[in-house]
Amino acid sequence: MKHTGKKINRRVTRFRTPSRIRVRPVLPPPTRPRDSQWGRTGRAEVLGTPVDRCSTVEFSMFIERALAGNHLRRIVTLNPEIALAGWRHPRFGNLLHTADLVTIDGFGIACALWWNGYGRAQRLTGTDMLPILCASMEERGLAVTFLLRTDGLTMPDVLRKTIEQHWPKLRAAYGTVDPRASLDPAMVRAVNDQQPACIIMNVGGVAQEEWICRNGDAFQNARIIVGTGGAIDYLCGTVQSPPPLMRRLGLEWLWRVARQPWRFRRVLDAAVIFPLVVVAERFQRVRLPRLTVRLRTS
Repeated sequence: MKHTGKKINRRVTRFRTPSRIRVRPVLPPPTRPRDSQWGRTGRAEVLGTPVDRCSTVEFSMFIERALAGNHLRRIVTLNPEIALAGWRHPRFGNLLHTADLVTIDGFGIACALWWNGYGRAQRLTGTDMLPILCASMEERGLAVTFLLRTDGLTMPDVLRKTIEQHWPKLRAAYGTVDPRASLDPAMVRAVNDQQPACIIMNVGGVAQEEWICRNGDAFQNARIIVGTGGAIDYLCGTVQSPPPLMRRLGLEWLWRVARQPWRFRRVLDAAVIFPLVVVAERFQRVRLPRLTVRLRTS
C-alpha cells in the first residue's frame, strides 16, 4: 500500500476475511507553538481556536502593556460553548482569531488542551479577572465602564453598590445593552464622555463576543474590553457561587444547571457535545488510501 505525505504509525488488525482491514491510526503529538507576545507558556489551540495559557502574573503584565498602548485590546474568556460555536460557524471562529488574549475560562478547555498534548494548563476565568482589573484601574485612577445585558440577572444599581463596597475609589459608570439591537449613539456618547480605560461586559456567550467585535471600536478611549461571563452575577450575589471543591473539580456546569435548569441546552453543549467533538476532531484529520477515518457528532 503506497501512501504519500507524512508517515503515520498504524496498527493493522485482520478479521476473518483477509480483504477487510481495520486501520487504527496513532497520531503524533501536536507541534508545540512558539511563545505568544503575552504568555510565557505560549499559544495553544482547541478546535481551531487559539488559546493563551496565561497566568495571573502574565495577565497583570498584559494589562500594563495594553494601557500603555494606543489601541483597543480585546480579551476572550474561552469556554466550551464559545469554542464549539467557533468550530460550528467559521465566521464566528474568525472573530475569535482576532482577539488579543484568549484565556482558559472553562474546565473543558483545560481538559481539551491536555488531551491534545499541551499538558496541564492554568485556568484564568472571568471570576479571576474581574478583581484584578478593578484593582488595577483603581490603583491607577482610571475609569471603568460596566455594560450589562438589558434583560440580565444583575441590574446596574445592584452592581454599583457592590463595586462601591469592594473598590470605593474606583471611577465606574454603568449601562445596559441589548446584543440583538443596533448600537445606541446616546450610549456611545455617554461612555466616551467618561473616557474609560476598561470596559467590562456581562452580556453572555457568543452574542457578547459578536457585539464586542461589531461595536468595540466605537469607544475611543478604551484600551481593554472583556466579557467576564457570570463573574458579575457571582460578585453581586445574584447567582450563588459554586463551592470551591466543585470549582476545583470543574463541576461548575453541574452547579449552574441545578440552580438554573433553563441552561440545560448550553450545559449539554459544554459537558457532552464539546468533549465528543474534541476527541473526534483529533482523529478525523487522518486520511489513508481508500479509507478516511471520520467520526460524526451530529
